[in-house]
Amino acid sequence: MTREELDRVLELHRLWLAGEGGEPADLSGAYLSGANLTGAYLTGAYLSGANLRRANLTGANLCGADLSGANLTGADLRGADLTGAYLRGAYLRGADLTGAYLRGANLSGAFLYDANLRSAYLRSANLTNANLYEAKLSGARLTDADLRGAYLRSADLFQTGFRGVRTNWLTRMTARGALNLTDEQRAQLGTQPLPRVGNARRSRTTTDLARRLAR
Repeated sequence: MTREELDRVLELHRLWLAGEGGEPADLSGAYLSGANLTGAYLTGAYLSGANLRRANLTGANLCGADLSGANLTGADLRGADLTGAYLRGAYLRGADLTGAYLRGANLSGAFLYDANLRSAYLRSANLTNANLYEAKLSGARLTDADLRGAYLRSADLFQTGFRGVRTNWLTRMTARGALNLTDEQRAQLGTQPLPRVGNARRSRTTTDLARRLAR
């Protein structure tokens, strides 16, 4: 996609958001690797509610971008800079955010089921009520992140850093069913190992909750 084509899509999306005609941005499958989507690109042309399904955004500059409610299913965001990006309620199922920079990003209520966040930098990120079921968080850094209400069951937490995070009962309960959770991580999250009952480690209640949230 050329810069002129992208500018046209963004302008129509801006008009659509403002209720002045236009049309919602459809950038599904678009090749935007290394694109600069801040500054002039996003002045008055936010990507809230845009379709970016399976878009290639590797290494893209999305600092401060408004992607609230956007469809980023299966999008490739490896190494993308999403510093301070607004991703509230964004749909990121299966998205690849390996090594993405998400410092201070707002991912409140985001659907990150099976998303790849390996080695992502999430310092001070807002992940309240985010669904991280089966997400890959190995090596991710969540220092000072807000995880209240985040759903962590079956997430891979191998070497994930949780220093200074904020949690609540749901975070702590679902973290008990996460993968590769160490004693140090349990202390950081304020949780304890889930008691064993035979070979079972989850109750029917928490299993049903996991299924509902994964839909």
